[in-house]
Amino acid sequence: MATDEVIVLTGIKETMDALKEFDKKAVRRFNKVINDALTDAERQSHNLVRSIGNGSTDTPMRGWRATDPARPRRSTRGGAGWPGWSTQTVVAGIRKTKAQGRVRADYTTSAGALVNKSAAGAIFEVAGRKGSSSRRTSGAQFVRTLSARFKPASRLIWRVVDGERRNIEQKVSKALDEAKAELQRHLNRERD
Repeated sequence: MATDEVIVLTGIKETMDALKEFDKKAVRRFNKVINDALTDAERQSHNLVRSIGNGSTDTPMRGWRATDPARPRRSTRGGAGWPGWSTQTVVAGIRKTKAQGRVRADYTTSAGALVNKSAAGAIFEVAGRKGSSSRRTSGAQFVRTLSARFKPASRLIWRVVDGERRNIEQKVSKALDEAKAELQRHLNRERD
C-alpha cells in the first residue's frame, strides 16, 4: 500500500444504526475500538504539547508570549491579537469528538476525530501549511523557525494520527467488518 493511499470506510453510520436494533453490545464493541484509538492519539498529542519549550520558557519560541496581549492588534487574527501560549490551554483544547464533519479536504468522518480548539495550538499545528503562510517576512521567519525546531506543519494531532494511521485504520476496518458481519447474521436470522 502506498503511503499516500487513502482508505475510505463507508457505511459506518448506517451499519451502527441498523445494528443498534439487534445487538447493542456489538455497537459498544465497535465504539470502544474508536474510543481507544482516539484516547491513545489524544494522550500522545498531549504529551507532545507538554514536551514543547524553548529552554527558558514553556512557549515554543522565545518571542511567543505566555499570555494574550492586553491590547490586541486589529491586523492580527481579525482583531483578536496573537494568542498567548499556555501549555494547559493547548492541552485542554486537544480533545476527541464524535461530531460528524469534514476533517480534511479529502474525507469526512462520522466515527470520531481529534480536534485542536485552542488558537495557539491551531497556529502551532498548521503554520506553514499550503495556503496558511504569510507573505510578510516576519510570518515567513516564524514558519521557518517552527519548521526547523518542530518539523513542518502537522506538528501535534496530525503528527500523531499520521504516525499511527496504518494501525488505527486496520483496527477500525477490522471492527467495522466484524460489526457488518454481526448485522448480517442478525438480518439472516430475521429472514429465516
